[in-house]
Amino acid sequence: MDDRKYWPRTSEELAEDPIPRSLINQPLPPENVIALPKTRSLYAMLCQTLIDTQALLARMETGVQVRHNEQREVIRTLYVASRNQAKALIATLECEGLE
Repeated sequence: MDDRKYWPRTSEELAEDPIPRSLINQPLPPENVIALPKTRSLYAMLCQTLIDTQALLARMETGVQVRHNEQREVIRTLYVASRNQAKALIATLECEGLE
């Protein structure tokens, strides 16, 4: 049995490899190089926000416990705002030509 397959490769073995097999084998970019952020379409962002808002509403509908009665109004306000946001997101997603 070949025990070498369980050991890291030497730098000489890595240099002989014509195609790097992972990011570990690739050199780091220079300090003045940054990765550009991946931009998502507005439609994709609205869909994800709607999914997250609906999940928050579903969680709140199962019941929320607070320590003080004064905090109930804050939770109620959040619930109403989340419901309104979900309605607005649905209406926006139904707009034609949204880019």
